[in-house]
Amino acid sequence: MIIKKAAKILEQHVCDHCLGRQFAQLMHGYSNDERGQMIRTVVAMNMDKETKEVPIFDMSNFYALKFHNLEARPQKKKKCTICGDFFDSLDTWVDKIIKISKNYKFKTLLVGTKLSHELIMKEEELWERVGIDYCEPLKAEINRELGKLLEKRIKASCNLKSPDITFILDIGNNKVAVDINSLFIYGEYQKLKAGIPQTRWPSGKYKTSVEQIIAKPFMAATGGKGHKLHGLGREDIDARCLGWRPFVLELLAPKKREIKLSMLGKKIGKAVRVRGLRLSDIAEVRKIKETRLDKTYRAIIACEKPIKKAELKKLDILGAIEQKTPKRVLHRRSDKLRRRAVRSIRTKFISNKKFELTVKGEAGLYIKELISGDEGRTVPSVSSLLGVPCVCKKLDVMEIHKKK
Repeated sequence: MIIKKAAKILEQHVCDHCLGRQFAQLMHGYSNDERGQMIRTVVAMNMDKETKEVPIFDMSNFYALKFHNLEARPQKKKKCTICGDFFDSLDTWVDKIIKISKNYKFKTLLVGTKLSHELIMKEEELWERVGIDYCEPLKAEINRELGKLLEKRIKASCNLKSPDITFILDIGNNKVAVDINSLFIYGEYQKLKAGIPQTRWPSGKYKTSVEQIIAKPFMAATGGKGHKLHGLGREDIDARCLGWRPFVLELLAPKKREIKLSMLGKKIGKAVRVRGLRLSDIAEVRKIKETRLDKTYRAIIACEKPIKKAELKKLDILGAIEQKTPKRVLHRRSDKLRRRAVRSIRTKFISNKKFELTVKGEAGLYIKELISGDEGRTVPSVSSLLGVPCVCKKLDVMEIHKKK
C-alpha cells in the first residue's frame, strides 16, 4: 500500500519533504525529507525490475538516481509541484526572523505560518488525489523545521504551549509578523488612599488608578504596549484597601522580559503598595477571576437619629442576608437576588449618631447596602434592625481572608 500510494504521488514532481510528509505518521525519529529519500529509493528499486516498460512516473523525480535495468532515463530536476521548493528557502526566512528578533529580548519562541492561497490549493489537490491517511500539514513541517534552525542560530528554545514570542510567516506577502505574548506578574496590593479606582476609567473621570500606579515602572522597564490589572475582586473607589488584595498585572507586547521585580516594586507610588511580586501566567489570571474569598471591612456609620450604645446589640443577629443588585450598580449589572452571609460583626460606639462597625462577610456581600438597606433591597440591614436610617461614611477593607 505504501508503494502504491507513493507511486501515485510521484506521477508529478515532488521534493523529498512533500513526498515524506504524506507518510509523516509512519516511523519515528525521521524527518520528512529523510522519509522522502527512503520512499523514493524504494520506488526506484521497484521500477528497476522493469527493463522495457516506460513508467507512468514523472521521471524528474529520479534525476539523481542511477538505474541498472530501466531503459527510461531520469530527466533533469524540476521544481516541486506542491511547495515550489519552499524548503530550499528556509535559511532566507531564518535570516529575516533573526533580523526582526533583534528588537526584542526573549527566551522561548514559536513559529507559525500563513500559507499562500496557491500553496493551500496545491496541498488540498494532492490530498484529494492520494488521501490523508498518514500525512502531516505543510505548515506544521515548515513551523518545525524553521524552529529547529532558529534554535541553532539564536539563544532561545521553542515552546509550543507558552512562548515569549511567536514569529508568523506570511508566505503570500513574503513578510514576517511578530506576536509577543503578554508578561504576567503576580502580587498583592494595598490601596492606602480613597478616591482611586482599581482600573482605568475610559471617561477620564479619575486621573489615575491602582492599575496605572502599579503598571508605570513595569511599563518603563519592559517597553510594553499596554497593561491590564486582573484583581481578586475590587474595593469601592471611595474605600481604602488595607488588606492585601491578590492581583496579576498583564503587560502587553513587552520588548524586554527580564526585569528585577523587587526593585521595580519599590518605585510604585505612595498611594499603593505591593508585595510578593513574582512571574505568573494566564492560568493564574483565570484562577484569580474564579476565586471567592471572605473579607473583613471596617465602616464608620452615621445615623440620622440618635441611638443608644446598648442598641448596637440588635446587630448581633446579622447572619443570612438577601440582597438585590444595588441600585448604584444596576446600570451595569443584572437585577437579581443574591444570598450572602455575615460571618461575624463587632461594633464600637463613638457618639449617639456615629459608630464603627467591623464585619466579616462572604465574598460578594455589598457592605454599603448592608448598612443602608438600599430602600429595602437588602434584608435585613443595619438600618432596619436599628430602626434608624444609617449610611456608610467611611469604608476600609481590613483583610482578604485566604483559604486555609
